[in-house]
Amino acid sequence: MTTHGPVTTTTTTTHGPATRWTENSLVEAFRFAAICPVFALSFQLSLFFGKEALRLDKRTRLSPGFEWARFMSKTVMRSRLKLAPGSSTICRDRRTVYLSNHRAWSDFFLDMYATEGKAFTMSRMLVAYAFPLFMVPAMYCGAVFGFKRDSGDKEKLNSSLDAHFETFGDYNGIVIYPEGTRNVREHSLPLKRGMLRYAHSRKLAVQVMMTARKEKVFSSHLVCANRNVALPIHFGEVIRAEDYPDFEDFYNEIRARWDDGWCAVNAVSEAEAEKLLDYVPQERPVRSDTRNDIATIGGVLVTVFAVALTYRVLTRAYE
Repeated sequence: MTTHGPVTTTTTTTHGPATRWTENSLVEAFRFAAICPVFALSFQLSLFFGKEALRLDKRTRLSPGFEWARFMSKTVMRSRLKLAPGSSTICRDRRTVYLSNHRAWSDFFLDMYATEGKAFTMSRMLVAYAFPLFMVPAMYCGAVFGFKRDSGDKEKLNSSLDAHFETFGDYNGIVIYPEGTRNVREHSLPLKRGMLRYAHSRKLAVQVMMTARKEKVFSSHLVCANRNVALPIHFGEVIRAEDYPDFEDFYNEIRARWDDGWCAVNAVSEAEAEKLLDYVPQERPVRSDTRNDIATIGGVLVTVFAVALTYRVLTRAYE
C-alpha cells in the first residue's frame, strides 16, 4: 500500500514531454496547412508583392523566378541565409550548374533565391499536377524545367536542356539535386552521374551550393513550416569541366567539394548560425519580354478569379 505514491509520481513525470511533443507537432502541422494554399498561389501572389512587378511598360525588370523566390523566401517565410565558414562566392560570370542538397519543398524557392534568379530549376512533371497554378506560369517563363523521371532517353533530355538555355537566355544556370531524391538523413547519398555527365559534355562550370536545415522551413515530408529560420549556406570553389578531360576525375572533384560543403553547413549549430554574416542575393534586372507580360496578366486574372470564386462560395454558404 505504501508504494502507491511513487508510482503515481513516475507516471506524471513521463506524461509531460509526450504532451509537449504532440502540441508542437500539431502547431507545425497547422502552420504547414496554412502555408500550402499560399505556396500553390505563390507565383500569382508574388506579382503583387514584387518591385513594380505589375508594370508592363518596363524594358527591364527582375526575373519572374527571382520575384517568386524572394516572395516565398523573404515575404512569406522570412528565411535568413547565413554564409557558413569557408564559403566562396557565387559564380556569376559563366553558365553554371549549381549542385544543391534536396531536403524539402522549400528547396525550390530558397535555392532559386540563393542563385539570384539566374538559374532555373528542374522539377518532375508530377509537381505540375499537384501545383498547376504555380508550375504552368513558372515553366512558361523558363524558371522551371519540367521533365519526366526515368524517361530513359538521356540525349533527348540533354537536347531539351540545351534548347531551354537558348530560349530563356536570361537564365545562365541550372539548379540540380544530384542525390536524386529528397534526403533528410544526417549523411549524404551517392551522387547520380547523369546531369554531371551533361555538365562535363557541355564544358560547364559546376558549383556546389549546400544549405542546412531547409527542411525546417517548409516540408511535406516532416509536415512542418517555420518562419525566421537561420540557414547556413556554403558555396564551394567553382569546378570548370574543361580542366578535367577525364570524367572520373571531374566526378571525384565534385564529390570532394560536395563532402566539404556538407560538413561545412552541418557543423554549424543553430546558435552559431545566428552570428554568421548574412548572405543577401543581388538583384539582377533582366530584359522584359512578351512572356513576362503574358504571365503577369494571366497571374492577375487567375488571382481575381480565385478571389471572386472564394467570395461566391462563402456567400452561398451563408445564404
